[in-house]
Amino acid sequence: MQSLGQHLIERWSVCMGESKVHLSVRPYTREDAVSIAYHADTVLVGSLDQWAVQYIFDDNNEWLTTADSFRYCRSRRPLFRHFYRSPAHLFEVNTEHFRLRANPMLHLSVGWQNHASVPLFVNQRGLEVRGDADGRLFFYTDLVETQAQFARYVDQWVETYQALPGTGFFKPYRPRWLRESTAYDYNIAQAGIGFYLTRHVGVQLGHGRFFIGHGQRSLFLSDVGNVAFFLRINTRIWKLHYQNLFLELHPISTVVPRPSNSLLPKKYAALHYLSWKVRRNLNLGFFEGVIFNRSRQFEWQYLNPVILYRSVEGMLGSPDNVLIGLEARWDLARCLSLYGQFLLDEFFSSELFGRNRQGGWWGNKYGAQVGLKYFNAFSIPYLDLQVEVNAVRPFTYSSFDSLNSYTHYSLPLAHPLWANFREGVALVRYQPHPRWTFAVRTLIARTGEDPLGQNWGGNPLLSNLSRAQDYRNRIGQGITTYLHLVGAELHWQWKHNLFWEAQFLWRSKRSADPARNMETRLLTLGLRWNVWYRMADF
Repeated sequence: MQSLGQHLIERWSVCMGESKVHLSVRPYTREDAVSIAYHADTVLVGSLDQWAVQYIFDDNNEWLTTADSFRYCRSRRPLFRHFYRSPAHLFEVNTEHFRLRANPMLHLSVGWQNHASVPLFVNQRGLEVRGDADGRLFFYTDLVETQAQFARYVDQWVETYQALPGTGFFKPYRPRWLRESTAYDYNIAQAGIGFYLTRHVGVQLGHGRFFIGHGQRSLFLSDVGNVAFFLRINTRIWKLHYQNLFLELHPISTVVPRPSNSLLPKKYAALHYLSWKVRRNLNLGFFEGVIFNRSRQFEWQYLNPVILYRSVEGMLGSPDNVLIGLEARWDLARCLSLYGQFLLDEFFSSELFGRNRQGGWWGNKYGAQVGLKYFNAFSIPYLDLQVEVNAVRPFTYSSFDSLNSYTHYSLPLAHPLWANFREGVALVRYQPHPRWTFAVRTLIARTGEDPLGQNWGGNPLLSNLSRAQDYRNRIGQGITTYLHLVGAELHWQWKHNLFWEAQFLWRSKRSADPARNMETRLLTLGLRWNVWYRMADF
C-alpha cells in the first residue's frame, strides 16, 4: 500500500505542473517531501490541500526552516511534558547539530474468511527511530515483530514457493486461544545510514526495499519481497537523477531444505537507473540491472557506476542475467499522468520477427506496462483514478542457472505475478474529508501455472533449461488461470497516522485444472499506527 504522504506528493507533482523531485525513484527523502509541500502551499488553495500540506509538515517537521517556524505545530498538552510535544512524534530532539524522532508502530486487526473456522488476525508491534547529525549524516531504523494469520491463498503461495511475501525468515505460530492455526511469526527490520559526499551526491548503506516506476506495479524493481542489504549512491544534478544500487541477495529462503548449520547461498545485483526530466511535464527513465552469483564473492567490475553491464558481462566471459528497460511519464492538463515501462530480458531479432514459422521462441523475454492516472477526476477534489495494464512473457526474469534468477529469498524482485501473465489493474481513491478516505481496487489477470514437474515459464525460480518447449510459447500457457480480485477499504484517521479501518476483499481463481479453483471472501477490522501494510494482490 502506498503511504498517504507518497500519494499526496505524487498528486501534487501532477496538479502543480512540475516537480524537481524524480518520483520514479522510491523511497525519496523527507527533505524532498517538505520541499514539494512548500511549493504546494503557495499554489494550491483548497481546504483539503491546506490540510494535506500541514500533514506533510507535521510528518517531517525536522525539515521545516526557521523562517517557517509557524508551520511547526506544537501540542497543547504534551504527554508528561517530554512526549508528543508535536502531534506526529512520540519523542523528538531538536538541537543545532542533532535531530531525532522516535515513534511507535502498531497494527492490530481481526478478520473473517469464508468457509474458515479460524479467524484472520495481524498483531504487529514495533519502533521507528530516525535522525541526523550536522545535517549531513543520517540514520534510520525500524523493527516490527509480527504474528499473523493470512487468507488461504497466501498460505497456498507459501506452500508453492516456500516463502512468505514481504518478509524473510518466518516460522509457524500457534496462539493458545486457537485449536488449529496456519499463522506465522516473523520480524521485519529496516535500517541504514546515509551521508552527503557533495551537495549533489549521497550515499546510503543498510537494509531496505526499493521501487522504481510510476505505477502500482513495477517491472524493474518493486518492494513486494524481503528487505536486502544494499549500497545506494544517488547523484542529482541539473535535470538528472542517477541511482546506483548494489544488493546482496539470497536465491532461496530459510524454509528451503539445505545442509544443517549452513549459511544461505548468496548472489548479488548491480542496478543503475537514470531519470531525466526532459521537460517540466515529461520524464524519461533508463534502467539496467545484472544478477550474478560468485560463491560469496562480489564481482568488483560491476562497481563501475557508469558502464553498461552487458559490456562487463562480455569482458568477463560470464553468462550473468542482465536486464535493460525504458520508462516514460507524461503529465497533461495538470490532472492526467500517462506512464509506461518496457523491460527487455533477452531476445534475438531473427526469432522475434518471425523468421522461424513456429514463432513464440522461449528466449524472447520481455514485458511492458502502460497506465493512466486521473487526479481530481471530473473536477471532484481528491477523487483520484488509476488504470494500468501489465504483461510479461514466459521465462522472463529466469536464467539457465536458477541462482541467477531475478529473485530474492524465493520472492520476486519485480512483479508479484512473476512472469507468463497479462494483468489489468484499476484503482479509485476518494478523500472527501481530512479524516476519511475510501479506496477501491480491482485486478483481472490471465496467467499460466506449471503442471507438476513441468516448466512453462511462470516461475523464475526454475532454471529455464527445464522449459517444456522452445517454440509456440504464449502468455497464459501451461495451466491457464484467471484471477479476479476486488478490494475496498475505509479509513478514519483519528490522530496523526493513527487509523481505524475496515477492509473487504473478494478473490476468485479459476483454473483449467478444477482442483486449483479457489474463491476467497474476507472482512477485516483494525487499528493501524505509523505502519503502511503491503497488499497481497496476487
